Amino acid sequence: MKILLIEDHKMLAQCLKADFESQGCTIHIADSVKKAEAELKNNDYDLILMDINLSGYGKGENGLDVSEKFIKIYGAKILILTGYDRGYYRERAESIGCYGFISKEETTEKLMKIMKAVVEEDKKYFFRSQKTWEDLTAGELKILRLYAVGKSRREVAEECFISTSSLAVILNRIYEKLNVKNYQEMVQRARTIGYIDSF
Repeated sequence: MKILLIEDHKMLAQCLKADFESQGCTIHIADSVKKAEAELKNNDYDLILMDINLSGYGKGENGLDVSEKFIKIYGAKILILTGYDRGYYRERAESIGCYGFISKEETTEKLMKIMKAVVEEDKKYFFRSQKTWEDLTAGELKILRLYAVGKSRREVAEECFISTSSLAVILNRIYEKLNVKNYQEMVQRARTIGYIDSF
């Protein structure tokens, strides 16, 4: 298998390269999104392994945004290989056409089996963990994100065109859905779930 690895942590990228090459794969590491694009224009790859957090590349790069672009332009088969085991990211990866959402903690042997199944059998892998929260509505999500960027209660109410009393009711409903007790817990929980980017 010929694989393009898009991972901004150099040490981890080299470790993954060594592991997969020991299993007979050919690995090329792209140390920027621009170089990854050049590789895809000039070479054929069986699979792309993509990290979500590409902050090391600068410019706020996000592996899911890059994946969506590469799938549309190059028809690439992409596996998200990540340390973020979060439902929101997993669902987006699936919705944009990725072939899997896999933890970096998986063994090399298991990753190899998954990669072969994706390349040879066109299989998809989206393992799901048990949810301990209820999904938020679009309106609730907007409120949560406004709070997360530091908006005051009054500012959030104004941006959402609701009264502060209505906001308080909605906020309590968000607390119940996320199983939290206060604003700080709400924001932390939202980051853990993936409603708010941590990078």
